[in-house]
Amino acid sequence: MEALFKVPIRNLFCLLSYMNEMPELVKSLNDVDEDLITYDFIAKQFLQEVGALYRRGFVRDYVVVKESTSHLGGRVMMNDSMPYIVGRQPIVVCEKDHYSTNIVLNQIMKSTLRAISVNRFVKEETRKRSFSYLDYLPEVDMPPLSKEIFLKIYFGRHNVHYKRMVHIARLLHELTLLSHKQGNWSLFTAELDESSLNQIFEKFLFHFYRKEQYDYRVSSEIMQWKLEGNQFFLPSMKTDVSLTHKSIPQKIIIDAKFYKNIFQEHYGKSTFHSHNLYQLFTYLMHQPKATKLRGILIYPYNGVEVDETFRWDERLTLQVMTLNLNDSWKAIYRKLISCLG
Repeated sequence: MEALFKVPIRNLFCLLSYMNEMPELVKSLNDVDEDLITYDFIAKQFLQEVGALYRRGFVRDYVVVKESTSHLGGRVMMNDSMPYIVGRQPIVVCEKDHYSTNIVLNQIMKSTLRAISVNRFVKEETRKRSFSYLDYLPEVDMPPLSKEIFLKIYFGRHNVHYKRMVHIARLLHELTLLSHKQGNWSLFTAELDESSLNQIFEKFLFHFYRKEQYDYRVSSEIMQWKLEGNQFFLPSMKTDVSLTHKSIPQKIIIDAKFYKNIFQEHYGKSTFHSHNLYQLFTYLMHQPKATKLRGILIYPYNGVEVDETFRWDERLTLQVMTLNLNDSWKAIYRKLISCLG
């Protein structure tokens, strides 16, 4: 069984915001006490957006509706109409364009309202409020939420004011998926297994450094082995985050490894996980010789604070550090930015 990590909802909200390329959500809550950012708080932020959209008026668009009718109108669908014609019934199937609120943006809104109204991690008053808001959208469908439905969204001038609502809806959906995978959640904390947290944190780091600094180009680098022979059976080499300085020959390669215990035991001696160090060191050895290199291996803090630096030569250093995801978001932010110094 995989080890589980407890992460405050407020920090998971920040990780997911960057992961989904929505850092503006984090920045918009800078003046809010971090301890107030719970699952319920995020749901209330969504409801505030819904209320604002309702007062402004929900966006409408033309929606194709197919219906059986005795009155010609719109486009006649001959294949669909044939059973009625053969049966000598005065009915045809027509497609018509209706100017309606039943569009994807409003469907996401209504499906999220429904999800909040039955979510046990949300306070009862919030659930009731969410349920009452369903009356705002009587003609709108409620399709199941999925990653695919969010990918259908395109923002233009006529609907850009929906952007914040959709972003929060997406985050709530991501949180719900994670909570179903590991059920030991509360209003304040989430429990995630190693693989889930590792996947989230890798993507978070990539987008965090892409948004929060301007000195380095950020990429996930694929490297070729500097070996002769059949490379078919060699494993691929792909970095989590490669930061290449824009003006000087300098590169930082960051690798995140989320293990419950950052040490391995061998004959009673505690050491860092050897395969993690070998992997990162191999990445560094495959870089141009004229480049100054730093490799950073990040583990989660689990009662042991680690910040060790090892020097190969004047050109290459390797750092192993821990990051406490139970810290305040501001402390996490400062520590990640300090890695570039």
